[in-house]
Amino acid sequence: MKIPVLYGSIREGRKSEAVAKFIHAELLKRGIESEYVAPEQYKEMEPLEHKHPEPWKTIMEQADGLIIVTPEYNHGYPGAVKEMIDALTTEFAHKPVGIIGAGGFSGGMRVVEQLRQVVIEQKMVPIREAGYFPMIWELLDEKGELKNPDQYIPRLEPFFKELFWYAEVLKEGREKHPWTEK
Repeated sequence: MKIPVLYGSIREGRKSEAVAKFIHAELLKRGIESEYVAPEQYKEMEPLEHKHPEPWKTIMEQADGLIIVTPEYNHGYPGAVKEMIDALTTEFAHKPVGIIGAGGFSGGMRVVEQLRQVVIEQKMVPIREAGYFPMIWELLDEKGELKNPDQYIPRLEPFFKELFWYAEVLKEGREKHPWTEK
């Protein structure tokens, strides 16, 4: 199973990248093939919209699903994550997506809800479970890494379980019943 992690910010001093790296490491521990994708890798290609940049295009063509980890800025998602979503089209179709937010008091709840609406337009299947990391600045140690990362694993189990289930079922569906627009 292949599930990349898309991190959603290019802001200097960002705190939530620790969460994205933690999620990526968790996937690898579970035997899931995963690429870590950050928008800053594609800065030179602006604007990205509908450019299908490599290797992002190939990563998503081969992927069975996607995890988006993003901070919530001013009650919404960063432009960088939206641009990465807009850069592709068919590569996302009929694949599950799990969204993890990081932020202030809500833990990124609003960004998760908003991105669910966005990914549906790309024919992705957002899962119900989500991850929330509230007060992100208090969750990090002096190195900028998550304090006590093991405490988050039980809360993320339902997220991973649902995402992996959808990834398997939808992969089989795409193989047995290829979608055509006609």
